[in-house]
Amino acid sequence: MPQALSRRALGKTAVASTLAASAGPFVHTRQARANEQVDVVVIGAGLSGLNTAGILADSGLDVMVLEGSSRIGGRVWSAEESWETNAGEVPIELGASQISGSYARVLDAVDRLGLELLDEDRKLLPFSAHLNGLHIKADEWADSPVNMLVGEERNIPAMQFGSSMLAKLNPLVELDDWLDPKFADYDVSIHDLLKRNGVSEAGIRLAEVSGLGANLHGVSALRLFQERTRGTLELQFPSVEGGEQWPKNIKGGTAVLPQAMASQLPGAVLTGQQVMAIDVEEDGVDVRTIDGGRYRARFVVSAVPFSVLRMVSIWPKPPAPQYEAIHRLKYAETTRAFCRIKEPFWQADGFEPGLFSDGAVRMFWAIDNHKGEGEHRGMFVLTGWSGQHVAALSPEAASQFLVDELARLRPASKGQVEILRFHSWGRQPFAAGL
Repeated sequence: MPQALSRRALGKTAVASTLAASAGPFVHTRQARANEQVDVVVIGAGLSGLNTAGILADSGLDVMVLEGSSRIGGRVWSAEESWETNAGEVPIELGASQISGSYARVLDAVDRLGLELLDEDRKLLPFSAHLNGLHIKADEWADSPVNMLVGEERNIPAMQFGSSMLAKLNPLVELDDWLDPKFADYDVSIHDLLKRNGVSEAGIRLAEVSGLGANLHGVSALRLFQERTRGTLELQFPSVEGGEQWPKNIKGGTAVLPQAMASQLPGAVLTGQQVMAIDVEEDGVDVRTIDGGRYRARFVVSAVPFSVLRMVSIWPKPPAPQYEAIHRLKYAETTRAFCRIKEPFWQADGFEPGLFSDGAVRMFWAIDNHKGEGEHRGMFVLTGWSGQHVAALSPEAASQFLVDELARLRPASKGQVEILRFHSWGRQPFAAGL
């Protein structure tokens, strides 16, 4: 009996972006392929969907890829705007961009498709903090009157408090330890984990502000432990100090990876095909799109985020655990504004260039231009409630708000910051967060 298959996304190996799907001859219109029966329909033309389609096609199956948006690449996206780095002018990457030495499948695809890698140029300058209305230099935090932490907690840098606590409490060693039942006791909220380990109330609050989540009651500590364990693995790969420099970027923008992957597929990649229903029947599977398109296949593979899949009618209803996962799994609002810094304003106010704040401007990154003087790159990075509130504004209004708010916190930045591109992943209908 045919069945609807769900493939787990490539997740942390998904480190590249996309071009407009109309740019390549591998993209076809719905009218050209409507009502054609294939072996497999893959829903979603991100890296996971394209990789899935490639594997199935290499196995001799006739595959069609349906993508709801007007472009391919999913949560990886190279913008039209660019900025200047040591490698020259490169596209601004709205989504995933870094390729680590551990990303074996991505590196294999890059090599197989003949793409070129560049050393990444994104060294962040040090951060100051603006908490409870006071601007604090990094070396003054431990003794600051704003620092309400207790005991040894006071010596942990404000911006690193949450991540430092997780590193200290993480019991996982191997990548698959999170699946071991003996660690099930850590599948509790971050709030509960910190509280039962004696972290002060001020520390728990700071952990929330410093990026562990807008709602510490709704994020699993085990989930973040698994992520940190994967991050520890990254440290075992060569770095600039130990040999070859990692991470890397793709020359021409990471968009060229999904474009190249799609160009190798013998079947169609159809954009603008928002799937509204998947009907599993005795002799096949029907996939229906919102514009009346209908596609017939022996199997269907969903390669879209659960935040998108939950808007699709699936009949018959998936088994209870799968249904619950589809409808309950949350994704975070991640909002970024990419900007040019005309002059290093931190030389005027005497604080570290970057900023960590408990306000709407959660983090402002200043990227080293390796010259000290002159234009730098910068980025506003907003998560949780700050991202949600700012993303509710229009891109123009949000950009102006961020520039004005930074100037309020740091008057020296007035007139020195120009936003080149504002982007909210929570506002993208075919991603709905990261």
